[in-house]
Amino acid sequence: MSKILGLIVILMICVFCNQKRKAEMSLSSYTHDFGIISSDIICRDSIIITNVGNARLEIGEIETGCGCTQASVEKYELNPDESCSLHFSFNPKGKGLGAKEELIIINANTDSLFYILQVKAIIQ
Repeated sequence: MSKILGLIVILMICVFCNQKRKAEMSLSSYTHDFGIISSDIICRDSIIITNVGNARLEIGEIETGCGCTQASVEKYELNPDESCSLHFSFNPKGKGLGAKEELIIINANTDSLFYILQVKAIIQ
């Protein structure tokens, strides 16, 4: 009986040792709608990025679709369960009137190589 119990313990240790540690990113929101805005006001906001994985999250390049959208993070490395803010802005000047959509692409060392924040506004 003790040999079987010992074998079970060894098998459980092997299973736990083979579990791969990996970073996983979660955004507090994947879309942000500024609503109806004036063409002469720069809109700013932020979302929270959280490392919901079990390894260090390394945030890489943050890309925007055009010069009208800017984005930055407070920290580029997050331990498991750690969070930081992603600050972003949208400058509607010169974008014309009507519904607009821009993307902020966040690269990281996760299985999903990038995450997308969609930013929307209606310019009047």
